[in-house]
Amino acid sequence: MDRIVGIELSHQNAPISVREKMAMNKEQSVQALRDLKEHYKEVFILSTCNRLSIYAFGNSFRALESFFEGHGKFSQYLSVYPDSRLAIQNLFSTAAGIESQAIGEHQIVGQIREALDLARKEKTIGPVLDEFIRHAVHVGKRARLETNIGKHSASLATVGFELIAKHKINLEESSILVIGTGNMANLVNTVLDRSKIRSLKVASHNIKRATQMAKEWGGEAVHVSKLPFHLADSDIIVGGTQGEVNLLSEKEVENSKCTRAQFAMDASRPKLLIDFGLPRNFNPALKSFDNVHLYDLDDIKRMTYEGLLKRYDEIPQVKKIIGEEEDKFSEWLYQRKASPVIEAYWKGLLDTKEEELKWLMPKMGEVSEEQQKLIEKFAHRLIRKVSKKPLEEVNNFAQNLHHQDNPINTVKKVFNLDNVEIFVPKKRVVIGTRGSKLALTQSHWMIEKLREAEPQNEYITKVIRTSGDDGNIDTMGAFTTAIQRALLNREVDIAVHSFKDLPIEEVNDLTIAAVSEREDVRDVLISNKGVKLKDLPKGSIVGTGSLRREIQLKELRPDLEVKFIQGNVDSRIQQMREGKYDAIVLAAAGLKRLGMMGEVTEIFSEKEMLPAVCQGALAIEVRKSDKDCLELVRKVNDENIELATEAERTFLLALGGGCNYPIAAYAQVKGDSIKIEGLYASADGKVVLRDKIEGHKKLGVQLADQLARDLMQLMRQKVGFEDG
Repeated sequence: MDRIVGIELSHQNAPISVREKMAMNKEQSVQALRDLKEHYKEVFILSTCNRLSIYAFGNSFRALESFFEGHGKFSQYLSVYPDSRLAIQNLFSTAAGIESQAIGEHQIVGQIREALDLARKEKTIGPVLDEFIRHAVHVGKRARLETNIGKHSASLATVGFELIAKHKINLEESSILVIGTGNMANLVNTVLDRSKIRSLKVASHNIKRATQMAKEWGGEAVHVSKLPFHLADSDIIVGGTQGEVNLLSEKEVENSKCTRAQFAMDASRPKLLIDFGLPRNFNPALKSFDNVHLYDLDDIKRMTYEGLLKRYDEIPQVKKIIGEEEDKFSEWLYQRKASPVIEAYWKGLLDTKEEELKWLMPKMGEVSEEQQKLIEKFAHRLIRKVSKKPLEEVNNFAQNLHHQDNPINTVKKVFNLDNVEIFVPKKRVVIGTRGSKLALTQSHWMIEKLREAEPQNEYITKVIRTSGDDGNIDTMGAFTTAIQRALLNREVDIAVHSFKDLPIEEVNDLTIAAVSEREDVRDVLISNKGVKLKDLPKGSIVGTGSLRREIQLKELRPDLEVKFIQGNVDSRIQQMREGKYDAIVLAAAGLKRLGMMGEVTEIFSEKEMLPAVCQGALAIEVRKSDKDCLELVRKVNDENIELATEAERTFLLALGGGCNYPIAAYAQVKGDSIKIEGLYASADGKVVLRDKIEGHKKLGVQLADQLARDLMQLMRQKVGFEDG
C-alpha cells in the first residue's frame, strides 16, 4: 500500500564530518530527485546545513536506504520513517523548529518552501506530498505565531556576533571577509547595526551579487579566485558557501605551500574564523594553531545550548500544535484514499443534472439568459445539498478503511460504483516499539517481513517510552513492560522486542507468537586505538553493562578493569571516544542491524564469549485472544530459531532466571538435532562452569532443563551453597 515514507541524516545523529559528505547543492538535489522519481510516485528533498531529509510517496522506504548506501556507509547515522505517521511527525517537528540546531529558528520554513518549489519545478511532487509540505509550512507558521519558540534570540547571526565579543575583537580596527552571499546577510547586518568596522569584503563566484551586497554595506566585492590575496589582512573570516569554494581544505596544512594555508601560520595577529558552510569551508586542522580561532557548525551547536533554554520551555506547547496538525493531515490523507469513490459519485450527480436540464429547458419556452443561469444554479445547489450527508459519511468511512466489513464497499454498491477500484486494507496493524534507533531499526525490519507476508494490511508504528529509556534499567522488564502494557490495553496489536530483554515470567493474556530469523549471536570489542583484547595494555578499562560479559572478560584478561556502562549503542561508543573507557563490548546483532560493524575491532567466538540467552533474535508478542494477529505473525516465524530460543529460556528459567548469577546459553538446531551450550558462574566470577548437551530438536526443552540442573548441582558442590 502506498504511504509517505522518509529518511534523514541530521545533526541529531551525525557529526558534521559525516553530514558534509552528503551535503547537496541545487544541482545535486535536482539529480537526486530525478533518480529517486524512478522508484516513487512522488519525492521531495530538503537539504540544509544541518540535515538531508528525503520524503517519498510509495510502498517502501528501501529505495531511500539504497540511495544513501550508494554514497557511502551512513546507515548508523540515518533515521528512517517507514510509515506515514512517523514521516508526518518528523517533517512537522522540523518545520516547527524543534528539530533544528537552533531551536525555533525561522530559516527552516523558508528552506522547506524553496525545496517545495524545486520539487514542483522538477515535477517530482504530486498531490500527496504537495499537500504534505504545504501543511508542514503551515505548522511552522502556527508554532511561531502561537508560542514563543522563535522569540528568544538564538540565530546564527547572534552567535556569530557573540563569538566576536568573546574574543574581544575591536571591530573599529578590524577587517571582515565574508565568503558567500546567501545566508551571510543577517550576520553582517547584525555586526553593522552594533558597531563600525575598519573594512568589509564580500567574496563570491557571482561578482555581480557580491558587488550589490558590498555596495549596500559600504564594502568591497572580490571574486573567490582572488581570496589568497585578501586572507592575510583579514581579522574575521566568515565562510557560508555550499561547495562553491573549499577554503583552506589542504589536509597537510603545515606542509602546504598554498598561500591560503600559509596565512594561518604567518598571520601577524590572531584571526577569528566562523564556518557556517557545509561542506566546511575551512580545514579543521587550523584549530591546532595558536593564532587561529575556528568555529564550525558543531561548535556553534554546543555554544547555543544555554541560550536556547528559554525556547525549550515552549516545546510542550509546540508539540501540542504538531499533534493537532498531524491528526488533521492524517485525516486528509485517509479521506484522499476514498476520493475515487467521491469523485465518481459527484461526476454521476453532475451527469444526471446535465441530462435533466437538457430535458427541462426545451419545455420551459422562452427564458432569458439570466433565468437560465438561475435554473442551472438551482440544479447545482440541489445536488450539492442532496449529496452533502452521503459525502460526509464517505469521508468518515475513509478513516476506517481497514474495517473487515468496510462501509466504503457498501457505499460503492448503494451508489452503483462497483467499477471504481480503491485499495481497502484488510486490517490496520499497530506495532509497538521502543524509540531507540536500534529498536526502530529492528521493528522496521520486522514490519517489512510482515508486509511481505500480508501486503493487504496497513502497518503503523507506535513508539512507546519505557523505564529503561529513562535510565531505570534495574527494574524487571525495564525495556519491555510499558510496551506489554500498551498491548494489553489494545493501544497496539503487536509488540516487537529484543528477545534477550524479555523477562522469563509470562504475562497473562500475552504470548510470544513468533521469533525472527537470528542475527549474529556473537559479542564484539570496540577499542579506542583499534587494538584487540589481547593487546590492550594492563589495567585498561573495558565497559560493559552485562555481568555475563564481565565474568567472561576476566577469564580472558584478568588484568583488565571492567566497569559498568549504560546507554544506547551511539552513547556507549561516544563515552569510549571521550576517554572514559579504553574499549567496550557490545552485541554484534545490534551493530549489524545499524550498519556499524565498521566500528568493530574484534569479534569474539562463542567459545571466548558465550552469548546471552536469545541474543540476536527478535520476539513478536501478541494478545492470546487476537486470532488474526496470531495467524499473521506465525507467517514470519522461524521454527528452528523458535526451538533454539525456547531451549535457551528454559535453561535460564531452570537456573532461577532473574538471579544475580551470570548465565549464558546458545542453542543451535541443525537438521533434526539441537546442541545447547550453557554457562553458569558465581557472582564474583571465581567459579565459572560450562557444559553442553545434544539431542533431538523436539527434546530441546528437556535437554536444556537437564543441562541447567547438572550445572546447578556442580555449582553447589563448588561453592557449598544449598540453593543455586
